[in-house]
Parts: sequence; structure tokens; C-alpha cells
Amino acid sequence: MPSRYLAAALAAALLPGGMALAHHGVSGLYDTSRPIALTGVVTAARFAPPHPVISIRVENAAVPAGDLGRPDEITGPIAVRDEDVGQVREVEFSPMRIFYELNAELRPGDRVTVVALRNCRPPHQLRSSWIRLPDGETVSYDGGLHRRADGCPTSRS
Repeated sequence: MPSRYLAAALAAALLPGGMALAHHGVSGLYDTSRPIALTGVVTAARFAPPHPVISIRVENAAVPAGDLGRPDEITGPIAVRDEDVGQVREVEFSPMRIFYELNAELRPGDRVTVVALRNCRPPHQLRSSWIRLPDGETVSYDGGLHRRADGCPTSRS
């Protein structure tokens, strides 16, 4: 009987560390060489830890004009992927207060533009720290903690 309690206690002690290592924010590697533009209608939004997440039904091939001021996160041309148009894509945002505060501004049905980076590692989720809101305001954060790569290593894609 005591060995079961010891095993349970040991598992409980190790679980948070294992979960943290498995979390993509720690193990992710985001490709800065192929930033992705997603313009469309918000279909769902969740503003709870670990990340604010919105789902966007991608409508067209709109690429934001001008310099986004993100040399640390955008090392290649912003593009629209053909496979995104007409699809609903989930985009998570950096876990920063400015993105959690979008809860007061974003609703399903709103039209937005997001520039996202794709994780080189499975499950290849999209992460963003730049969004243009329905009123034209841009919310951007340039100090993201996620690891970046100028192109995905071929052995890990």
C-alpha cells in the first residue's frame, strides 16, 4: 500500500515538469521566413490561459501593406497560403496581457487580419503577435518568448 502512495506522489511531482516540456511554447520553433497572412471572419474566440486563441474563416488573399515593424519575427515575405482560403484556421497569440484584453474587442463575426508564424514542429500550430482589428487598429507585441527559426530545419518539419 505505501508503495502506491509513493508512486502516486512521484508521478504528481513529475507531471507538471513533463507537461511544461511538452508544451509547444517551450519546445516550439516558429518559422520567421514564411509569415502567413490570414484575413477573414472570426468564428470563435477564447481568452483564457495558456494562450488567447481565435478561429478565423480565411476569406481572401489580403497581405497587410507596409512594414509591420517586426524584423525579429518576419525575415521573409508575408504570404497567403492557398490551402488556408475558405478554411477555418486556429491562431494562438502570445500569452501577453494586450492579447487577453482583446476579449473586450473581438467577437465572432468580426473581420480581422492576422500575421502568424507556423511551428516547425508538430502539431504545426499557428502563433501570432500581430493582429489588425475590425476598426483598423493594429495590436502588436515584439518581445515574444517563443523560439524562432529562419526556416524550418528539414529534419524536424
